[in-house]
Amino acid sequence: RTRERVDRLEAMTPSEIREVHNHYQSLQDTDESRVFIPLHFGEPDLGTPSFIVEAGCEALRNGVVFYENNSGRPDLKLALAAHYDLAPEHFVVTCGAMQAISLTMLALLAPGDRVINVTPSWPNFTEAARLAGAEVLEIPLRFDADARSFSLDFDRLREAAEDAHVRMLILNSPSNPTGWVIRADEMKNLYELCRERGILFVSDEIYDRILFDDRRFPSALGIADSLKDLIVINGFSKTYCMTGWRIGYLITDPARASQMARMQEFIVSHAPGAAQVAAVVALEKGDAFVTESVRRYSELRDLVARRLSGIDGIQLARTEGTFYAFFRVPQSADSVLFCRTLLEEAGVVLAPGRAFGAGGEGWVRLCFASEPNRLNEALDRLADFLYM
Repeated sequence: RTRERVDRLEAMTPSEIREVHNHYQSLQDTDESRVFIPLHFGEPDLGTPSFIVEAGCEALRNGVVFYENNSGRPDLKLALAAHYDLAPEHFVVTCGAMQAISLTMLALLAPGDRVINVTPSWPNFTEAARLAGAEVLEIPLRFDADARSFSLDFDRLREAAEDAHVRMLILNSPSNPTGWVIRADEMKNLYELCRERGILFVSDEIYDRILFDDRRFPSALGIADSLKDLIVINGFSKTYCMTGWRIGYLITDPARASQMARMQEFIVSHAPGAAQVAAVVALEKGDAFVTESVRRYSELRDLVARRLSGIDGIQLARTEGTFYAFFRVPQSADSVLFCRTLLEEAGVVLAPGRAFGAGGEGWVRLCFASEPNRLNEALDRLADFLYM
């Protein structure tokens, strides 16, 4: 047991996004007069809207400071049930979507199991699976340079799914970092592949409402014949600008959800009560805020795409959803080195593509959920850095 514990810790790969961030903080501490432009973390710049903040504060004033149900407050589960047209028993409320992912991995994976992860993707999927003792098979998306778009490589996915040790497949779409949004036919084919092979399909849909160009997201929930084959991960961080509140949830078969809620007792007990109350208000009153946020992100996407497309040598992926621009330049073959050098010389902080797994090296990610003047300044500095 001790050997296994040590091996898991030693096998853990530190986040290369955090590596760049820590270097940024070190430089900032050394020269407080220097103005940096951090666009590396995946969170909106505006902060949580006031009506959600006030709901959380009011909950605290009203005494929502005690233990809650392991699976989540009944009022939040009812609000989620209404939002998805499902029974409350399908939901487990967690401390952010990350904890929903970790709970899923710990509950359903064992040492010797294998997990297929469609990459480039958020690095925490891979590391959470490894901490549960599983091996991760990364299958990169295909990139069509002419169309500037990504797609699933079904040939490689089918080949990987033939492995008898594969227990789970993870998909994140709308995709962090690529901005790719899966098509309905791709989602159907992927789900059917998992069902045929007896593989649990884990669909992280946390950006499902941040879509552009009248796109509609084909949730796995609308395709699956049974939630016994499926776990959907979602949360409030991105849609409602609530990254620090740590409120997420998972959706699955009621029997599995009940077991995972019991497991929750031994991990975090439950998500914070006041934050759950705020999440109810977000669901019930937040549609206008979400609509306005997506309109703003769409304009910022177009600004960044226009500016990046005007810089010689940059290859830009089309952002169909999320608030990320994913691009590569010849100088970014070693993306961590590129981001560190860009930080040191230009003061712009971006996320290295290598952090996002297979298919990510050579790319960099820019979060454009920021003010236009700030983005323009960052892109001016990037252009000067590349071709000074």
